[in-house]
Order: sequence, then C-alpha cells, then structure tokens
Amino acid sequence: MNERVTLLLLDHLFPEWAIVRDGEGVWRATRRILISASDLDGLLESLAVVDPDATRRAVSLLAESR
Repeated sequence: MNERVTLLLLDHLFPEWAIVRDGEGVWRATRRILISASDLDGLLESLAVVDPDATRRAVSLLAESR
C-alpha cells in the first residue's frame, strides 16, 4: 500500500489523531500527546497502548469491510 493510501486509511480509522510521516520517514500521531515511531508497525503499537478505544474501533471498522 502506498503512503498516501496508508495515510487516508489511518485518518479514517483514527479520526481523533493527526497522523503524518515526516520528511525523515518518522511516523507521528498527535492528539493531546505526540507519538513518534520509525515505522508504521511501531506507531500502531503505540496507538493501541495510548488509545485502546480508538484501536478497537479501527479493528471493528476493518472487520466490517470484510
């Protein structure tokens, strides 16, 4: 999946978070706190810890699309 599609999907799944990938390739999610990770998997793991409700909602949305 290319980066634009990934960002669109993340915006849909985590609407409360501003998620970007900066010029150095670092993934960042901002809400009341800033999360940063060197890869997408790390960002998603961190989101699951700090916002489990959003993660459950994202998983539910993905399950509905199957």
